[in-house]
Amino acid sequence: MNTDSQNHLTSMVHMQSGVSASVAAAVESDSGDVAPLSLGGRASHALQSLSRDGRELSQALEAHLDSLQESFMALLHGQLDAGKLELEERLHLYLSPEGRLVVEGSDNDAEKVCELISRKPALQRRFQELARLALLSHGVEVACQAHTALREPEQEADNPLFSRYHMCLKGPLSHFYVR
Repeated sequence: MNTDSQNHLTSMVHMQSGVSASVAAAVESDSGDVAPLSLGGRASHALQSLSRDGRELSQALEAHLDSLQESFMALLHGQLDAGKLELEERLHLYLSPEGRLVVEGSDNDAEKVCELISRKPALQRRFQELARLALLSHGVEVACQAHTALREPEQEADNPLFSRYHMCLKGPLSHFYVR
């Protein structure tokens, strides 16, 4: 069992058992007031650092990502030109859950690109690097937005980012999740 599974199970047990005194107090008070986020030590310091430097970090990651994407496109087009391949239709490239590059689109074009990638594995490695960097950049941006919303809830109430948070209400199997 991994850490995520353990955390999920712990959350479900807490939902079923009605756990902490702070939860009980919040339910009894029913004031609707939201308690401020209180984290201790290093976690609080990390969040303050993210608040202070997160936007700059996100911008730096995005700039680096743009540069790497241009480099990837140049490499891909160079390989297509060298193989005298002309793509006729739009293709969709993404990573499978196993981390392999998947090409979707016109069967003929997708097959050509798959053959090209099999001959040039650096393309797959570079695409994987792009995916990691894009996800890191996105995560930093999301974290900055979420932290701002915690600090200034009135100003961030209509942020569409938070529409990704859901709850499934189903008796003892009730749970919260992010889509």
